[in-house]
Amino acid sequence: MLTLLLTQQPAWARWMAFLIALGLLVGLSPMTPYTTTEGIPITLQSMLVVFLPILLGWKIGLAAVLTYLFVGGMGAPVFSYGTFGWDKFTGSTGGFLLAFPIAALLSGYAMEQWQHSKSVLIGALLMFAGQFIILGLGLFWYRAIIPVEEGMFLSVQRLLPGLLIKTAFGGLALVLIQRLVSASVRLGQTPPPHQDI
Repeated sequence: MLTLLLTQQPAWARWMAFLIALGLLVGLSPMTPYTTTEGIPITLQSMLVVFLPILLGWKIGLAAVLTYLFVGGMGAPVFSYGTFGWDKFTGSTGGFLLAFPIAALLSGYAMEQWQHSKSVLIGALLMFAGQFIILGLGLFWYRAIIPVEEGMFLSVQRLLPGLLIKTAFGGLALVLIQRLVSASVRLGQTPPPHQDI
C-alpha cells in the first residue's frame, strides 16, 4: 500500500521503514497471550509477517522478516514466549517460522500487483491468505514431528477464529494507515491560500 510512496522517497526513508518493521516484529512477536492444547502458541507473528510486506512492499517486508528470523536464531529472545535459537527452526513449531518468508514474499508481491486499486479489502484478503499459508505449512510440519490424533481439518477449524480476528485487526490497521497517509498527502499537495494585498 505504501510501496509506491516509499519508492519516491530517499533511501533513508526506506531504511527507516525497514527498521520500524523490524522493531515491530522484534517487539510484538514474543508476546504470547494464548497457547492451544497442542502447545502451538498464538501470537501476532503471523499477522505481522504478512501485514508488513502488504503495507511496505515485499522487498522491505521480506528483508525485515528474514532479519527477524536471523536475529532470533542468533540468540535474541524474539520468538514466542521470548524463546530463541536455531533449534527452533527444526523443532515442532519450526514449520511456522520457515513459512514466514514464503508468506511474506507472496502476500507482499501480490499486494504490489494490485497497489493501484488502493483496496483495503484486497489487503485483508491477502493477509488472511498469507496467514493461512503459515498455518497450513506449520501444522503439516508440527504433525510430522508430533503425532496428533485430531484431524487436520479439525485443527484448522479450531484455529480459524484466531486467524479471522488477527485478519480483522490487521485490516482495521490498514484502513487507518491508508486514511492517515491519504490525508497527509492531500495536506502536502494543498496550495497555500491566496492572499489579496
